[in-house]
Amino acid sequence: MIPLLLGVAGWELLWWERRRSHRRRLYAKAGVVAQQLGRPLVVVGAPDMGATLGPGCGDITVDIGESRCPVFLQADITRPLPFANDSVVVFVSCVLEYVDDYPAAVAELRRVSGGYCYVARVEPWSLVAYFYPGARRRLPARIAGLEVA
Repeated sequence: MIPLLLGVAGWELLWWERRRSHRRRLYAKAGVVAQQLGRPLVVVGAPDMGATLGPGCGDITVDIGESRCPVFLQADITRPLPFANDSVVVFVSCVLEYVDDYPAAVAELRRVSGGYCYVARVEPWSLVAYFYPGARRRLPARIAGLEVA
């Protein structure tokens, strides 16, 4: 039994590092696009808290909870955010699976980003998903107007 548990833990550790690297690359891509467009990079989901630690805070961090990021806005992404239409680049990591009103959240992210929105998903088979229960949905591989990875 112990070898099986060690094997599962090792497998999950490898996948965790792969997901983390992928998230860093997606964040870097969003940062490059933000810089090219001269827009702030808004990170949705506190990247400095919990098991889904992100690669950075961006210019502004938005979360319904708390964050230690330098520029933090406590807000619900299912309600209007204080950004003009098509004015920011958004990086979302492991958030949309948990929001109550998914259509409203996607619409708001699309509104403020004009489609420059990069979404990292929680893999439903991962231990992260297991230890963070309460996901209301699995994200599709494609969300119209947003880049999902």
